This record gives sequence, structure tokens and C-alpha cells, in this order.
Amino acid sequence: MRLVFRGGRLLDPAARRDGLGEVLIVAGEIAAVGPKVDAAGAKVIELDGAWVTPGFVDLHSVLRDERDLEAALRGGFTTVVAAPESARLRSDRLQVLTAAPLTRKLEGEELGETPSDAACLSQGFRPLVKSGVLRRALQYSASRGKLLVLHAEDPSLTGAGVLGEGLTATRLGLPAVPVAAEAAVIARDLLILEETGGRLHFAHVTTARGVDLIRAAKQRGLQVSCDVTPHHLTRDDRAAEGYALEARVWPPLRSPADVKALALGLGDGTIDAVACDHVRVDILDREHPFEACAPGCEAFEQALPAVLGLDLPALRAVEVLSSAPARLLGLTTGLVPGLRAALTVIDAKARAVRHTFSSGVLS
Repeated sequence: MRLVFRGGRLLDPAARRDGLGEVLIVAGEIAAVGPKVDAAGAKVIELDGAWVTPGFVDLHSVLRDERDLEAALRGGFTTVVAAPESARLRSDRLQVLTAAPLTRKLEGEELGETPSDAACLSQGFRPLVKSGVLRRALQYSASRGKLLVLHAEDPSLTGAGVLGEGLTATRLGLPAVPVAAEAAVIARDLLILEETGGRLHFAHVTTARGVDLIRAAKQRGLQVSCDVTPHHLTRDDRAAEGYALEARVWPPLRSPADVKALALGLGDGTIDAVACDHVRVDILDREHPFEACAPGCEAFEQALPAVLGLDLPALRAVEVLSSAPARLLGLTTGLVPGLRAALTVIDAKARAVRHTFSSGVLS
């Protein structure tokens, strides 16, 4: 099969490419990229200025069945890392990678075994409470060359909280989660990282204080990275007014000031990537009061609109969804001849995915 994307704006952050051009795909591989490619015998897709980018890469989401895989493709994702809480799924369309449980049964007591094909080591949505386990985990992950992905939470501070501490939680009478529940753990983990070395990644950072700590650590030269979710970029704790269940996510929604700090952190590079935290919740698990509902949201299709809504430079907007998460995982991606064709076509004006090309199939 020969396919040409014509008349698109080619955006490849890794190569700093930004300009009009064409992409030729032959047998599922990028065969040529340039102002003009050989379209003989090819199906031509006219793009009229739509963006052609490397396929989006998601660092952590919970995959339960085929519906989640289809949602990822609709959102422009061609690679997804399944969190340890996920079902075992295979796909002919998506590259589904797995995050190996950092500790046995995710209980946080002793390190688990790491399959050679694991994309990273992760505790999923569970906190790693014991500092000694974290120290050993950093040493272990460094020796294996695996990224260590952590959820920063002190459960003794979280308690039964369901919303970030602030006026909204107080007004609604909901148990609240203080900023320190995240920030104190980030501070602890960074101190241990400074002593042990290695690489550490914080998933779904939500607080301005957390962003400040990570920014300062990067300035000191620590190998630390982090991501933010689409819903934490676009919604603050006021979304819970009226006990709206769309605001029942984990980690909890925070204040408008925190949301602003997350956007600034993404823009200045403190926050490396956008990761979805896609967790599809069964409708029956939402038939409860706000504080008793299962948290989660379907986030794959929120990612692109959330990023484009920030008015980032085009290359940076594409980077946080594609090449940055790929780089963290040690994956090679881009608009480069010889690579597997994993591409996303974006209608920037509509803030929507027009096409996803993956595993030789255009959707």
C-alpha cells in the first residue's frame, strides 16, 4: 500500500521540522518526507494545511477493553502505556506497552520482578510510602535502564479527601486533600534521588508547589521529569459545584492558581509531557454521592483540545503529546524515512484529530 499525505504542515519536534510538505508511506513505513514526494500509484490524502505530526504517545492510562483502545485511536494516540491496573490487551492497531508493577502486588513493601519488555516501572495510582523502598527502587531502575514512574501522595494527609483543599471543598462540605499531600512526597523523593542518582518521573502533577519543586530540581541538574493530565490543565476545583461527577477524578482537581501554574510549567518545559490518566468508570460506579463515587474520566479525546487551548507554540504543543513522552520511554519517533509510520493528522482550527495512521491503517 502506498499513501501520500499532501498539503500538510509537517511538525516534527525532535527534528525541529515545521513547514509545508508531503509524506509518502509504503507498506506501513515512512518512505519519503519533503516538499514533493513520488505519488505514483499512491492514494493521496489532501490535507489543506492540517498538521501532520508523530503519533501521540500516552505515558499512563488504565485499559480495560477494546473501547479504551478505540478511544485512544480517536484521540490521535498510536502508542499507549498500560498502567499496572490494566487488563492484558493486545491490539493490531495500537502499540500497547506495559508498565511493570514496581512493587509486588503494588503493595509498596518489596520490589517486584521486571519483565524485559516493560516500558517502565510504576506504582500506578498507588503511593510509595516507604522511603527505603524508594531508595532501592531508584537504584534498581537505574541498573535496568527503566524509567521509574511514581504517584506522589502521602495517604496520611490525603485521608478520605476527594477534592483539593480550598473554598469549593469547604462550601460543598467535601473532605479535602491539602497541597502538602503531593508536595511533601515530591520533596522527599527528590532528596532521595539527589543521593542515589537515577531517573524519576512524577505522574499527574497537580499543584503549583509540586511544579516549583520539580523546576528547582531540574535547575540543580537532577534527572527528574513529570507530566500533567488534560483534565488538570482544563478544570479546577470549581468544576465540582453542584457535586458534578465529572469532577470526581484522581488525583483531585485543584485551585485555579494551581491550574495556571500547570499551564506555565508545561510552557516553560518544567512539565515534560501530557499524559491522559484515562480511566473509564462504569456508570453503576457513579450512582453514589460525590465522595463515594469511583474516580476517573475518559481522557484520550480530551488531550489534544486541552493542549491546543493553551496557545503554546505549535512545535511545543506537538512535543508534549508525542516526542517528549517517547523520549522518556526511550522510543524513536518522528517524520523520518525508515521509521514505522505512526502519525497523527490534526485540524488545528477545530482542535480535533482528523486522522490517525498506525500499523498500516488510516482512520
